[in-house]
Amino acid sequence: MKLIKSNNVISLDTSIEQREHQYLKHLTSALSHYLENPQGSELICVLGSGYEKNNRQALETWVFYHRDEVFQQRLDGRNPLNYLIEKLEDLLRN
Repeated sequence: MKLIKSNNVISLDTSIEQREHQYLKHLTSALSHYLENPQGSELICVLGSGYEKNNRQALETWVFYHRDEVFQQRLDGRNPLNYLIEKLEDLLRN
């Protein structure tokens, strides 16, 4: 029998804002994994606002900045993670 970690489950009594925030944090985690968890701070100047302390925080700032686009992708039935990966690759290529 496989148990589910309780911190991975969102209770239904949470507000929509909290669930959206958690969803964006999960997307940030997936993107960080896709980038092979980059250590350091070199992405701050590209993805962040300049106040972040590391690449993970800069990536989170970038994901939250694209919040409206993420949820529009979901409404359109598209995968927001693929959308963000393409957008991120385009940004980092230039």
